[in-house]
Amino acid sequence: MNIFSVHNVFFTILGYPMSYIELSATLLITVYVLLITRKIVWAWPLGIVTFSLFAVLFYQVRLYSDFFEQFYYVGNCFYGWYVWLAARKKAQEGGKELAVSYTAGKWRLIACAIIVIGGTAAGFVMSRIHTWLPALFPQPAFYPYIDAMATVMGFVAAALMTHRKIEAWILWLCVNSICIWLYYARNVKFVAILYIFFLALAVNGLITWTKEFHRKASSAERS
Repeated sequence: MNIFSVHNVFFTILGYPMSYIELSATLLITVYVLLITRKIVWAWPLGIVTFSLFAVLFYQVRLYSDFFEQFYYVGNCFYGWYVWLAARKKAQEGGKELAVSYTAGKWRLIACAIIVIGGTAAGFVMSRIHTWLPALFPQPAFYPYIDAMATVMGFVAAALMTHRKIEAWILWLCVNSICIWLYYARNVKFVAILYIFFLALAVNGLITWTKEFHRKASSAERS
């Protein structure tokens, strides 16, 4: 049996069949989030592998917005890897480190518009993709609008994360809350439980990055 199939069960826990791909993807993304929280650059190459596995998983459970979302995350990992490495090199050469900061007001409005408009448009597409491309998507998507809204919100959060914007964690709080319910409803319960942990990590990330911002701001005022 294909090791990437959700039907290829590694073990059963409390009656829940744990597939190899669900276990691998959830363990890897846990490490990825921990590394991102600590601003460790090697989170990005690990993310490339992790989100590729999730793409395969979400396609099989018919969360098509999440499926397409993983391709964006893979691309964002390549970009984030480049940006963080370039920033680290610049800092080593005596330049300024890529600092944690807040997003400018107009960009917050743009981000909100992207989430609302993009989420609605993506939900419309995902609700009909099985009729437009039946060969690739033979069955209708589950909860297409909710899934799409969380997906677009994740796009914006990932982009802000790349540039170390504090608002990224606020968006991840929203995304993780939605995903806990969504994945439980689609019977990938281990992933749903994992997202409870991610919710806690997002809280920690928000607190950590906010403290760092205010600490550096206070240091700059004193100097």
